[in-house]
Amino acid sequence: MLHSDVLLKNNELCLVGRAEDRGGIHETGLYLRDTRFLSAFTVRVSGTPLERLSVRTLSATEAIITTTPARGYEHQTGIAESSLVVHQRITVGAALDVAFEVQAFGGWTRDIHLEIELASDFRDMFDVRGMTPKQRPTLRDPELHDDGRVSLAATGADGQTVRLEIAASPSPTSAKSAMVKRSSDDVAIPVKLTFGMNLADGGIHTVELSLLPVPFGATHEPVPAADTRLVVASDNPGLDAFVHRAELDLVMLQTSFPEGRMPAAGIPWFIAPFGRDSLIVALQTMHVYPERVWATLQVLAANQGTKMDPFREEEPGKILHELRYGDMARSGQIPHTPYFGSIDSTPLFVMAFAQAYEVHRDEAMYDVLIPHVRRALAWIEDYGDLDGDGLIEFGDKSKDSVHITQQGWKDSHDSLHWANGDEVDGPIALVEVQGCDYAAYDWLANVAKIRGNSDWAAELRNKADRIREAVETSYWLPEAGFYAQALDGEKRPVDQISSNPGHLLYCGLPAPERAACVAERLMRPDMLTRWGIRTLSSTMSRYSPMSYHNGSVWPHDNSLIMAGLRTYGFSKESSTIATALVRLSAHDPEHRLSELYCGFDDTDERLGPVNYPVSCRPQAWAAGCAHMTIQAILGHSGNGASDTTTGPAFDHLVTHMTASGMTVMGEPLAYTLANGAITTDQPVPVLVPEQT
Repeated sequence: MLHSDVLLKNNELCLVGRAEDRGGIHETGLYLRDTRFLSAFTVRVSGTPLERLSVRTLSATEAIITTTPARGYEHQTGIAESSLVVHQRITVGAALDVAFEVQAFGGWTRDIHLEIELASDFRDMFDVRGMTPKQRPTLRDPELHDDGRVSLAATGADGQTVRLEIAASPSPTSAKSAMVKRSSDDVAIPVKLTFGMNLADGGIHTVELSLLPVPFGATHEPVPAADTRLVVASDNPGLDAFVHRAELDLVMLQTSFPEGRMPAAGIPWFIAPFGRDSLIVALQTMHVYPERVWATLQVLAANQGTKMDPFREEEPGKILHELRYGDMARSGQIPHTPYFGSIDSTPLFVMAFAQAYEVHRDEAMYDVLIPHVRRALAWIEDYGDLDGDGLIEFGDKSKDSVHITQQGWKDSHDSLHWANGDEVDGPIALVEVQGCDYAAYDWLANVAKIRGNSDWAAELRNKADRIREAVETSYWLPEAGFYAQALDGEKRPVDQISSNPGHLLYCGLPAPERAACVAERLMRPDMLTRWGIRTLSSTMSRYSPMSYHNGSVWPHDNSLIMAGLRTYGFSKESSTIATALVRLSAHDPEHRLSELYCGFDDTDERLGPVNYPVSCRPQAWAAGCAHMTIQAILGHSGNGASDTTTGPAFDHLVTHMTASGMTVMGEPLAYTLANGAITTDQPVPVLVPEQT
């Protein structure tokens, strides 16, 4: 099971298997609330390992693995080749349930033993990812009950105990367990369950196994799968499959929190609330899933900063970066309860709120969230702007293993340098963060205007204009015809050519003539690949196509740039990125986008994209790219309005399309594209009054 390509999730409970991991090495296992409850799982028949014949994923919560005894063991076991099959029917619900169906063929009858060996190490997710904890959970002696049930447990550094309850039907012939320590870094509690059975030709013998994780402080509740909503039918099957897979992934990623259900950021590492990731997904899927957008805002509002806490980087009004539930967080080994180490989550929160209200007009949600929006604005002005220059900066951070030093979306430690490769001294004012700051005020001014608060609208618009002026004055690089990636601590523009300025287009900040320069620069071959725009120009000294943020291709990064290009009228450039995203999807057997890809040059069209080694699949903001692609094709603006024509720019991608499942102001909308003309099944409401 763990050594097959299986990925199942129900709410917070997630099973991750990998064919190359051989039963529990690396990230494979059963996870709940940042704890690995199952770390190894192997099945044998009378001592013979099983050979995988097929793996079929039936839904987000169900899979079937078909196996047979491996060849070459006949002389040891007497089990003839092709005489036995073992189906493993796997379901993730309240527990991990596995039904083993053992069947003999070929006139073969004999006694066999089905042997299931499993182990639990109860390691924290951060430990599995490679961050060595100060103290690992203390594994408890296993409890073997007379009826064959087994209880495994571990006590964390915080003194709290988590358990895995194992039950089988029928009861095993024997159950054995003993603590095992293979090395200081490899400690687990193993269990071996043996089931004796007599197989007659064609007969089926069934064993049902249930693995129930019991986390600290919460009860996992399974939830029924949500329905997909965005439905696209076009003359491009690849586009249709891209959207359908994205919808399925977003259903799988749905996770319950006290304030509502929202997509977890990604599997396996990020089944948790995030600020930046969750808010970008909200913006990507705004017109399809308003209830998820509101839930995301409520979850983040409930955890908004209220005090000064340097360890967690909490400040009043700040929106979290990441919230974790595992032992390392609970015991204070990491600051994620929650951790506030992102500079852009707070303006993104305001952006998402403003667009959600503008598009969906939920007055009850407005009343609930507007106090949190005002606190977020107060954080921007009182804490985000460190020196009163109207820009949001972050200061130099502790370079330890638990705090983030680079606090924009490119949050790896080496993501910001001068063009010559030298390090940049802070405080740092990232260009895309200023775009988010501008959009937060500008979009919120629309909300104030809609609600008739003209004074507040004027105040917000005035602040947005000041931010725009500061960016246009301080970040523009005349020789490059492009914006700087950041300002350093001395307010010097960092001349590294990166994808960051592309986000300014999504936020609507650049003057039209400079937007044209940005569009042209991003389309040059040092930035653009067949799979999308690189994070860093290949002409930069720190460029590497295999770097996490210095030359890789991130789909979500491209989706924001694509949307911004379309808004500014650069349809050809926008369609280039849309085509790249669909092309990426088509190279995956499941039409799924990964979190990121290596940014290699791709002169040979027969070569597919190169996956990044530890990229999450599925990843929420990668899935959300499909929704933004449809919006780009339709010329769908943030407030729900659409172009009436695509022009010829998108013809190579799609010429006929219907798209349904979007809503504006509570009204469902369906779009039709035919021969370059876009129509809707009903008029789109005018959401924002004309500027006066």
